[in-house]
Amino acid sequence: MAKSMNSLMDGFKIGDLMNKDGMMFEIGDDDVDNNEEDEEFSYSSHVQFSNEEMLNMLNMNDFEDEEDEKETVPLCGISFSKLKTKMTSLISNGKVMKYVKQKGVGEIIPNNAQAIVHYIGYFEYRDEPFDSTYSVGKPRALRLGQSFIIPGLEIGIRSMQKHEIAVFLIHPDYAYKAVGCPPRIPPNEEVVFIVHLVNYIDDGCAQTYQNLTDEEKRLFEYVIQPVKHMFVTAKDYCTKFNYKQAIREYGKIVVCLESIKLNDDLEEIEMNELLSRALTNLGVCHNKENMPTKACLALRKVPKPTAKSHYQYGKALLSIGQYNEAMNEFQKAWVLEPHNDSIKKAIRTTNLKQREYLEIEKRLWKNCFRSKKEQLKVNEFRKAARDLCERLINNNDVVRQNLSEGFTKEEYEIIREEAAILGLNVVTCVRYGKETIFLQKSRS
Repeated sequence: MAKSMNSLMDGFKIGDLMNKDGMMFEIGDDDVDNNEEDEEFSYSSHVQFSNEEMLNMLNMNDFEDEEDEKETVPLCGISFSKLKTKMTSLISNGKVMKYVKQKGVGEIIPNNAQAIVHYIGYFEYRDEPFDSTYSVGKPRALRLGQSFIIPGLEIGIRSMQKHEIAVFLIHPDYAYKAVGCPPRIPPNEEVVFIVHLVNYIDDGCAQTYQNLTDEEKRLFEYVIQPVKHMFVTAKDYCTKFNYKQAIREYGKIVVCLESIKLNDDLEEIEMNELLSRALTNLGVCHNKENMPTKACLALRKVPKPTAKSHYQYGKALLSIGQYNEAMNEFQKAWVLEPHNDSIKKAIRTTNLKQREYLEIEKRLWKNCFRSKKEQLKVNEFRKAARDLCERLINNNDVVRQNLSEGFTKEEYEIIREEAAILGLNVVTCVRYGKETIFLQKSRS
């Protein structure tokens, strides 16, 4: 007969499971997690809802008597006077009222922050909203403190926490006033906004940089706070994998810092630390976007190199086929962090790729031809050129490969032919009076 267990909390032995008659579990109420504090609904900014779907989730049964409650009560079916009975005033004259439908987390949104919100705007007893972000399928970014929204809505949003959902009832004096916004919004109309604060970015101080005078922009004491908040914005873009926007932000930081006129050694120390951080992260983002040349330009300017900056510089150099230089940067990184496995792996990878390239280059030179008597070597040279191209294509870490100097025009032409067959570009670059020719992968 199978052994019976009344509660999972009692535990059991392996031998019981192996019993030929098996084992029987009886799950009681104590074994079930009855969490009565679950939120009414959860919201993900990655899931898009229509106005109707959002309003169905955002039922307003809280405003109805329990004995009358039979089904979900929509917002448009409730009078504003009834809404006011459970709302609290945000200002002394009672013209901006609030009801919290879902509590948020963390601190109240800072002044001048950039708020990411979903909202629906309603008039009393109207079936359709007059404004809604759900209609366009994405939240809206609002800069607080810039008079971009009606005063009552700004007052409401300023009272919210991240992820909070709230209902705001706004008097015409704090909404669209006696003028309204014909034909969509009548004059002297009281409005309700349901607002979901999806997220916010505390980068308000970054905006104040634009308001500084030219002289103030050269003074460390005025620039330091806006720059620190720019870092917050850039980091937020990185966490969302929006590296192109992060590149713009880090670029702004570099421009700001490089324009500063320093007054003492302490300012220079802090400025160099911030500039190093900005240039390093700029290089990281360029590497993420597969722009190794731009990464090199940023990383070579880092005033206080770290293991991270050397490592990223090495990655960028490796991507453009500069093996010796890449190895040099990886070794500098390893000296600073000798136990870093990523650096060790990069050194091994670079060493391997360098040996592979030297072997192919040796074959190219061995089979290069400079006279008609050596035309028989053409096929071998072509094969070596094809191997070089295929090696670049199959190497995910490298986007371009420099060609050695000294080949004849005919030999370069063979390399071009093989590159074209395999979809590679042969690029000629003249810099500081020196011509460089390299193979490069086509941008997809």
